[in-house]
Amino acid sequence: MKITYNWLKAYIDIPWGWKELADRLTMAGLALEGAEELGAGLEGIVVGHVLERAPHPNADRLSVCRVDVGDGEVRQIVCGAPNVASGQKVPVALPGGRLPDGRAIGQATLRGVASAGMICSEKELGLGNDGAGIMVLAPEAPAGAPLAQVLGLDDVLLDFEVTPNRPDCLSLLGVAREVSALTGNPIRYPAVSVPEGDRRIGEMAAVSIEDAEGCPRYAARVVTGVRVGPSPAWLRHRLESVGLRPINNVVDVTNFVLLETGHPLHAFDLNRLAERRIVVRRARIGERITTLDGADRGLTPEVLVIADAGRPVAVAGVMGGADSEVTEKTADILIESAYFDPKRIRTGRRLLNLSTEASQRFERGADFEAPVRALDRATALILEVAGGMAVRGHLDVYPGPLTPPTVGLRARRVNEVLGTDLSPDEISRILTGLGCQVAESDGALKVTVPTYRPDLMREADLVEEVARIYGFDRIRSRGVRAWNVSVRRSPEERLRDRLRSLLTGLGMTEVATNTLIDEQWVSLCGLATPLVRVSNPVSAEAAVLRPALLPSLLSVARWNLNRKVERICIFEIGKAFDRPASGGAQERVEVAGLLIGPRAATFWEGGRPEVDFFDAKGILEGLFAHLTALPVTTPASASAIYEPGPSAEVRLGDEVVGTVGQVRRSISGAFDIRRTAFAFALDFQRLLPCIDEKRTFSPLSRFPAVERDFALVVGEGVQAGGLLSVLREEGGATVETVEVFDLYRGEKVSPDHKSVAFSLRFRAPDRTLSEEEVDRVCERMLKRLRETFGAELRKT
Repeated sequence: MKITYNWLKAYIDIPWGWKELADRLTMAGLALEGAEELGAGLEGIVVGHVLERAPHPNADRLSVCRVDVGDGEVRQIVCGAPNVASGQKVPVALPGGRLPDGRAIGQATLRGVASAGMICSEKELGLGNDGAGIMVLAPEAPAGAPLAQVLGLDDVLLDFEVTPNRPDCLSLLGVAREVSALTGNPIRYPAVSVPEGDRRIGEMAAVSIEDAEGCPRYAARVVTGVRVGPSPAWLRHRLESVGLRPINNVVDVTNFVLLETGHPLHAFDLNRLAERRIVVRRARIGERITTLDGADRGLTPEVLVIADAGRPVAVAGVMGGADSEVTEKTADILIESAYFDPKRIRTGRRLLNLSTEASQRFERGADFEAPVRALDRATALILEVAGGMAVRGHLDVYPGPLTPPTVGLRARRVNEVLGTDLSPDEISRILTGLGCQVAESDGALKVTVPTYRPDLMREADLVEEVARIYGFDRIRSRGVRAWNVSVRRSPEERLRDRLRSLLTGLGMTEVATNTLIDEQWVSLCGLATPLVRVSNPVSAEAAVLRPALLPSLLSVARWNLNRKVERICIFEIGKAFDRPASGGAQERVEVAGLLIGPRAATFWEGGRPEVDFFDAKGILEGLFAHLTALPVTTPASASAIYEPGPSAEVRLGDEVVGTVGQVRRSISGAFDIRRTAFAFALDFQRLLPCIDEKRTFSPLSRFPAVERDFALVVGEGVQAGGLLSVLREEGGATVETVEVFDLYRGEKVSPDHKSVAFSLRFRAPDRTLSEEEVDRVCERMLKRLRETFGAELRKT
């Protein structure tokens, strides 16, 4: 909610400056999101009165002006603007000052003529885009007055974060009520008087409600003979100060009253309403409406509309229609002020994907007693700025009057919850200051909630109100006895934590992404699976539940690569969704990772090499080395996601728990990723039974190790995993570790062959191995490798 400090002061006396006001409102639950001094950069810019303009003696396009800036001295200023003229009031930057863009202003000589200052344009002052001529001020602007003050910019724009349960704070008067509760100062409500003509409203218009549940109350007034045109300066300034664009005097008044009271209104061109009737009803199948934003929208019966005798003319509580909008040709208007059911407005807004200032207020809960007050306020202002005559009386269709709830409150309970010693009188005073009506009954307080506070429904809500107005900082802390409660965490929770810890320890960064994604992402990733679609998505980018985590990770990678992040090494533990044949959605948890870019190490000569398949595979091997004693294998497999070749299943023992490989270039390219990407995906539920949570201690061996290195020449089709399995099987208990440390293809091996080098460490738990024992084991290994894979020791 954006307001200005001075605008707020028009409704209540504030004993604090804007910074302290923001701090106190923040402590009371209305947090400040941002503040902007509207006149920042205009210090030293004053109003000048051009007394005389003469042509420059040495330049055709320059003028020499004598300017009074209110200090008793007339200054000579050279100006290049074509529209400068004697008698004008203009903004002047004096020597020693600066323009908003930082340029310093000093004494200067232009074509031989001295100039003591600068007459400024809107663009130079940062107040607009017009730089063709100087800015001309109102004739009544006093010479020498600060420009910010004359333009009403000696003010501060305050932007408050209003939580969804506090629609009452989406207005100037709502914020003023908060200040009143904190200070005790009364609110200055605007005086409203509506002069009326002789003609009665029943002769001019009619209102009927067909859906009383969706619209419990609808009020309207008619004003005839209005003159639609630009708003006066004070009204334009109020709207512009909070970022709203003035449209015309009638529409601007409805926006002004919206900001002032928090109650949305709408003005119709009465003569464009068929039979001058308003009907509040559900939309009919096949009906359409062109809204004020120019969009043609299809309607469904779930949408509440305002119709005339024949067609919808507005989406109730959201936006008006173009066919009945107020234009310069409008002479008679009907002003709408209604109360709509929040759920119905929320439904219409979501179905039409259309959020407005009005819908934000109605769907949170407006004040059902405000329609007539807001209507009269708007009517009085329209008569002031647009002329015309108000028809006698107003329409107020209210089939079932609503009543505010009465909530019981115990003073003892307030003090128990807050740890305070407040008396019933103190509690009553606080709640009365918030607009509640408080009465005592049977030793408790009966609190009638104001109609503008739909969030106050329970005793706990009233306790919170007492706490925030009394002041959280005034509530003393008290010692509380506590006991340690041990809660055994589930295996799923423990595994999640271990995976996070291990993957981050392996150099990866965890990301968290939305489970709702763009359907196009699924097709880009080649995921041929039935999708779980959202029936009423908030946008096309969140239309389906993701069937895998890869699209989300590729999107994160694209975002970072576009911002010059060099290396991507990310993982996510998140939910994916399948659609079974029976329908609905089946949820599962997936662990996925993505690697792009150079390796993290810095010791590579000639720059860091790019990550490859073995980096992704190595992360998984390092992960499982800490999770399970089961052997990890990665046999090759085909996949629609991965490129042929660098693509494998991930097995723990005999169980397939995931996949790993190089993402197909067609998929990464579809996400605008031009670099090679490697990914893995693990099924969380399949991991669970494979994980060994028991921790055992193995003492360090007292006996030395014996190390051997093999470089084996094998055919291209032989996988290193098969070689490793043979080495481990033949080595038995004496082989402590086996690792691949080199892969070579080149002149020193035959075509279609490669050299794979292994490092083996041998150790016996009960004795020192002799060289002869190790040699015999190595001979067995080589024999088995030769027979199984045709492997030979590499000679060179």
